[in-house]
Amino acid sequence: MSTGKIRNIAVVYGGYSSEVEISKQSGKSVAQWLHNAGYHVYEVLLCREGWWVVTYAADGSEHHYAIDRNDFSCMVEGKRVCFDNVFIMIHGDPGENGRLQAYFELLDIPFTGCGSLCASIAFDKYACKTYLRDSGTYLADDVMLRRGDTYDTSRITAALGLPVFVKPSGGGSSFGVTKVKRTEDLAAAIEEAFKESDTLIIEKAITGKEIDCGVYADADGVHALPLIEIVPGPGHEFFDYDAKYMGASKEICPAPVSEAQTRIIQDEAVRIFHRLGCSGLVRMDFILSGEDKPYLLEINPNPGMTASSLVPQMVRQAGMTMEDFLKGLIDGRQ
Repeated sequence: MSTGKIRNIAVVYGGYSSEVEISKQSGKSVAQWLHNAGYHVYEVLLCREGWWVVTYAADGSEHHYAIDRNDFSCMVEGKRVCFDNVFIMIHGDPGENGRLQAYFELLDIPFTGCGSLCASIAFDKYACKTYLRDSGTYLADDVMLRRGDTYDTSRITAALGLPVFVKPSGGGSSFGVTKVKRTEDLAAAIEEAFKESDTLIIEKAITGKEIDCGVYADADGVHALPLIEIVPGPGHEFFDYDAKYMGASKEICPAPVSEAQTRIIQDEAVRIFHRLGCSGLVRMDFILSGEDKPYLLEINPNPGMTASSLVPQMVRQAGMTMEDFLKGLIDGRQ
């Protein structure tokens, strides 16, 4: 929907989790694409020390202007700036788990992505699986632990088998994720996951291809993007941090699967999008088993958005520019 004026868009990045640097890279990429699309774009850095609009002088130096959290406005060079829309590019706390979404809902400021309830459910792996258990979604068996719980590693592996994945229930970018093949290694993996989250899941490993699917909503409805197959490189048994960000994986787009398998995964991703009440853009990660069953691994309410990230690859494969794609996300939330 066009209002006839150039809109002010706040691209918010940073956050309070281990994913701060990745969030900054995503946010700066999105800011540039939205600038190219003709918006007035303001980069907004959120961190524990404060919230600031970041501007850049001709010599490359940065200037920070404090955000007024009462109404999310800012005085920039003597002029008060208010925002017509917020593009949330924080991975992790507080921008992916519903906290920041609730803040903007209270202020009645439009923002891209899922609403607060949906984001909080989708971001927490155990909560998301619990929400979907009776919906026909294929889910790996799991055990949930909270910090301070007593547990018996032998009973866990007897129930789930080996190998298993130990994952922080709230977290991304594979921080704190370990693939465990021996019972005696499970306790160390649990402690590693608790460094990232107060809750974790231990999940039965499913054998198959890892296939990722982006789903987005614009003014014309809900759409699935082309699929990507993730093939971890030598020495990487899953899509860990190095595989994601250090080039230690092969990302094949479109995924080399049949048309029927493509439809199965895309239809399932759209169905889950509706089931959870998602909006904006999410990325869903699946394991396609040998029986062509798409097991949901996790949902990313704010997926990475650098030029080399998975969703921009999907968008290019679909024949769209990032400028038009992001504009559609914004226009769909007015």
